[in-house]
Amino acid sequence: MAFLPAEILDRLRRLHQARRLPHALLVTGEPGSGRRQLALDIAAMVNAIGIDKVAGHPDIHVLEPESKSRRILVDDFREFCRPFFSTSFRAGAVKTGLVFDADRLHVAAANAFLKTLEEPPPGCLFVLVTSNPGLLPVTIVSRCAHFPVRTAQQKSLGEADAEIAAATGRLLASPGLGRTGRALLLARHLQKLLREARENIADETSAAFKEEKKRLGDTADEQWIKEEEARLKALVEARAVAVRQHLVAVVAERTADVLRARHGVGHLRFPALAQESRQLAATLDDAALLRVLDGAARLRLLLDRNVKEDFALEAGCLGLACP
Repeated sequence: MAFLPAEILDRLRRLHQARRLPHALLVTGEPGSGRRQLALDIAAMVNAIGIDKVAGHPDIHVLEPESKSRRILVDDFREFCRPFFSTSFRAGAVKTGLVFDADRLHVAAANAFLKTLEEPPPGCLFVLVTSNPGLLPVTIVSRCAHFPVRTAQQKSLGEADAEIAAATGRLLASPGLGRTGRALLLARHLQKLLREARENIADETSAAFKEEKKRLGDTADEQWIKEEEARLKALVEARAVAVRQHLVAVVAERTADVLRARHGVGHLRFPALAQESRQLAATLDDAALLRVLDGAARLRLLLDRNVKEDFALEAGCLGLACP
């Protein structure tokens, strides 16, 4: 679940005051979400300075792509890391490393960073910032506390969410064998939305690649083009997987809303569907709803195991309809 930057900063402030702040944070969010500013605010907060003092502060260090290839190279990382193994210029300071566009870490730089995260220097905080967490090595992500950022303008229920929530509601409302047909319809909705998402993501990344290639002109050598094409291919799939995970989570959350309504919980994930949730709650018992939630968990597991996507969606959604 994504949070507003102010909500994340407040939570981290409380963790810092309790001396429970993790040594590595992963801040993610779409362009315009405020993830970069949040990282700067975190650096200011842990060092008890104003935001205007962050730039040039001796205990705050920034790493971001600067090479022609727009990659963070291992030599750049080693230079960035050197101050963290020396004494701070003042007692009580938190030496803070901000890594912007962290998904641009070259393989060698990522490996070096992993070793640093495994054995972090004392009194240090690393903040990795990216809009593409799926391109980061899993080993790095697993060593960071993840904080997804959303903007105040982002709606909690988008068109895709609404479509899946409605299809899930129809599945829950269908009696007996009718649920099988509804389950297959839910699978079709998921497949359609994922195809559309992949197409949109591919169009966006292709346009960005063409713009960057045009900007670089003759300096865009063949090796850069080859590496960038491979990176963008991986980026499309990583973003599509993130969309897929989100949509499957909507199925689970829609079902959980009905369970919440059964027990009089006021806060629902989809408040616009509160009346329908209460109606479904009157016809379904806890055991039936928990079986659907188990089915959603099995669907996630199928997809995570790299089973062919269309087959996994159909088999997983049929599993939701099982008594």
